Amino acid sequence: MIPGLIRNPFSHRNKAGNDTLPADAARLFGAHVAAPDTPEKLVQVLRGFADSGVDIIAVDGGDGTVREVLTALPPAYGAAPPALAILAAGKTNLIAADVGTTGYGPRGLAGLVRAAHEGTLGTRMTQRPVLSLHWPDGEHRPVRGMFMGAGAFTRGTDLANAAIHKAGFTQEIAVALTMAGVLGRALIGNDSHGWLAGEVLGATVDQLPAEDGNRFLFLATTLDKLILGLWPFWDEGTKPLRFLDVAANPPGLLGALPRLMTGRPSMAMRRTGAYRSGGADQIELRLTRPLIMDGETYPAGRVILSAPDRIRFVQP
Repeated sequence: MIPGLIRNPFSHRNKAGNDTLPADAARLFGAHVAAPDTPEKLVQVLRGFADSGVDIIAVDGGDGTVREVLTALPPAYGAAPPALAILAAGKTNLIAADVGTTGYGPRGLAGLVRAAHEGTLGTRMTQRPVLSLHWPDGEHRPVRGMFMGAGAFTRGTDLANAAIHKAGFTQEIAVALTMAGVLGRALIGNDSHGWLAGEVLGATVDQLPAEDGNRFLFLATTLDKLILGLWPFWDEGTKPLRFLDVAANPPGLLGALPRLMTGRPSMAMRRTGAYRSGGADQIELRLTRPLIMDGETYPAGRVILSAPDRIRFVQP
């Protein structure tokens, strides 16, 4: 197998690091090392990798870097994408936490080098569907990643980026703390910003009738697990997209919260119709506010979610 390396020197855990590769890593990757700083340059680099037969790409960055690589793979590799090995170097590393990582920085690179020398690099892999977003009006380029959120998730991420990150928390912890604070204020009757009233958001899941009106929270993922034991999805079956759709002002939220966060809805929650989760092949969203995809903000509008492709991830 021929490995290549895409590095993001601006990732959270790389900013203070040394940009020089260790000698053994430099020998492993050879000329197939790049740190492109625009999506266009990334596609060019990956096309060069494809022409050289690179079939395992180590991604030295966080969820955002993985998202950019996943987005650039189709125009570079077509229908035969390489496997990815993730070095968890970002503020958000949900993908690495799910599919596995050899670590970040020198430790992660050392793990890849060791596996290559032992002949085990690429012998253990897992697959995940890729979450694809496209805007039918063509106003934004398609994006591919693994986790998206809208409604309260967008607001929580915005607050986390503005305030809690300054205290040094990773984005996963920051968003969790922000959401906890928001829910706490709402549940004790001090929802001063009206979060529980939600926002206008329409969601059509496969062929089911559209769910319109104000929604409090919408999430979708192709991952198999999240962090901190959270898994707010249920009834997903074998379909590639897992989604959670919570209506505005959901009844009984205080009692429902532990079950909501662990994917164990009560019969009362199911009967209300305010807490909807399951699996899908395609979801159409009509958003009036931006969404978040793997840590990045994207514009509102009509957005189609699907997961037609799968990617192999090298497991350490």
